[in-house]
Amino acid sequence: MDTTSTNDTRPARWRRWVLPVSLLLNLFLIALIAGFVLHNPVTRGTAAGGPLGRTLANLESRLSPQDARAFNSVLARDLPRTSAAAQKLTAARLELARQVAAEKYDPEATRQALSAWRTSWDGFIQDFSDTLVDGLGQVSPEGRRQLLLATERRRERMLGPSIP
Repeated sequence: MDTTSTNDTRPARWRRWVLPVSLLLNLFLIALIAGFVLHNPVTRGTAAGGPLGRTLANLESRLSPQDARAFNSVLARDLPRTSAAAQKLTAARLELARQVAAEKYDPEATRQALSAWRTSWDGFIQDFSDTLVDGLGQVSPEGRRQLLLATERRRERMLGPSIP
């Protein structure tokens, strides 16, 4: 006596639609991401990419056009110097990520990579600090207040309100 039902040998109807629906959803998400990347000025190759570039672009968007031009002129002036430090920082961050994601985790290599990242971060901040101070000096007092307000709002969104 055969106890196998006819339903066990035929795939369920829903299984025929899973792969096509999944492919369509993935294509839609890829198109959505590509549209964002192509239409976002931060990802199209601004002078400073990555998180710093996004932060600077966000802050500049809060400034008047005149203040943004003045601020950008200082950033552009110092770009050769600051970009070398930024490249070292990026290389150190990538090495740290490589160590963390390694198949065989090596705590000592990770410590060394973290130390190199910290050193490159300190070097970048040291190089970029003068540029930032000079750039802020070119921004109007109202523009600087707007930057502080935007920074505080962002911090509150990320961490919650500060304690008075």
